[in-house]
Amino acid sequence: MDQNAAVTRRPLSACSLDEAAKAFTEGFVGYVVPVSVRPEALALRIAREDVDTDISEVFFDGGRPAGILLISRRGDRSRISALGVGPTIRSRGFGRRVMQDAIEAARGRGERELILEVIDSNARARDLYLALGFQITRTLVGFSRAATLPVPDVAPAEECDLGTAVEMLFRFSDAGPTWQTDPVSFRQAKPPLIGVALEGKAAALVDDSGADVRLYGFAVDPAYRSRGLGRSLADALAACYPGRKMYVIENVPAGLFDSFMQRIGWSKSTLTQSEMSLALS
Repeated sequence: MDQNAAVTRRPLSACSLDEAAKAFTEGFVGYVVPVSVRPEALALRIAREDVDTDISEVFFDGGRPAGILLISRRGDRSRISALGVGPTIRSRGFGRRVMQDAIEAARGRGERELILEVIDSNARARDLYLALGFQITRTLVGFSRAATLPVPDVAPAEECDLGTAVEMLFRFSDAGPTWQTDPVSFRQAKPPLIGVALEGKAAALVDDSGADVRLYGFAVDPAYRSRGLGRSLADALAACYPGRKMYVIENVPAGLFDSFMQRIGWSKSTLTQSEMSLALS
């Protein structure tokens, strides 16, 4: 008897956001970090990461949301933005089959490359991707500024037009960004994101709608680097949020900002991810 017989896979486009959010949360029950997704947050993720809702899937176990597969597409590259398999459908080879189907579908679309990220302590998933032919391309890290750090004695950063901040990120960002940090992800930026700029030479994107403040983008004009502008902008941001933790999730290439973050008092996360790639042609 097929253990997966009761499991159905529906296109994300054929499901409600509420169903998809429940499936996402269920798919990551017991994950190495807590995951709980609201429909509004999922909608933002779909837009920012260019998730293709027609080829992404929601899994159901007997009609109950049980997991999710999000596939993003940009040009001739695609990305597994999320693969979560809930407790009731795990340990059946289901995740491997979904990944094999996703690889073949990407080849069928004529894509050049399929990428993903996996938390390094999630050995089971990491081993699966390696067995399927993925290669590790780089390590990704995150950073945080503790809520207990003293507030810099500077004027708080002033908000600017979101479009202005995003345009500056496009011009100033380093080559080879990760999928999530690519300024393309913010070309249609809207609240809860907030744009901040300094002298037209540095810009940042933040979301302060949660208990902690998340930094999504940060860039300094290459022509003005090593002049303290990055430090000035970081301090001005910290002055906006006294007593609140600020953080960047683990999607920054290791070594890119490590020294800078250490100088401004931010700590590197102990959690790391591996970015992985599978050549399709």
